[in-house]
Amino acid sequence: MEPKQQRLFTAAHDLFISQGFKHTSIADIAQLANVAVGTFYNFYDSKADIFVQVYNHENEQIKAEIMNRLDLDAQPADLVHTVVQQIFQLSDGNQILQEWFNNAKLNALIAQSNQNAVEESLVYATLMRLIDRWLERGLIKDGLTKDRIISLFNALTVVDFHQSEIQTDDYYQLLNDLIDGILSVILK
Repeated sequence: MEPKQQRLFTAAHDLFISQGFKHTSIADIAQLANVAVGTFYNFYDSKADIFVQVYNHENEQIKAEIMNRLDLDAQPADLVHTVVQQIFQLSDGNQILQEWFNNAKLNALIAQSNQNAVEESLVYATLMRLIDRWLERGLIKDGLTKDRIISLFNALTVVDFHQSEIQTDDYYQLLNDLIDGILSVILK
């Protein structure tokens, strides 16, 4: 990133974390970055555009933090539930990540921006390693292919991208129930 673009990105991150998306303006971002508002538009199309980039960066940072804490040799059910629990815990106090749950329009933009990036994410790469380990350790039911297992976990991503459409007061519990179902299908 160019220095001005980096300053805008950092300013946007700091403001979105402290004030949230709704209460942050492009003028606020430009002022904190010490650039003119017009300079903002040299790098970003809109407040939503910079937010999606900040969100994606924040999301990958949180995922990396979670992955660094994990014992990848733990029992699969415990491991998957720990990942989900930590995602929710670390997202809870983070105004950037909360927009995924609270703002349907931003949720759709984020989902759209990530349609091709899911396979490149840290969690996806880790999931591939875990499935290989589970297969090597003989923990997977006979006859299940890696592709089928991946498809089942990919279904969780689809559910998450559309979680604002699901009528529930306890999305976290729903996600855990779906994980339990997937694990009961794949594990011996």
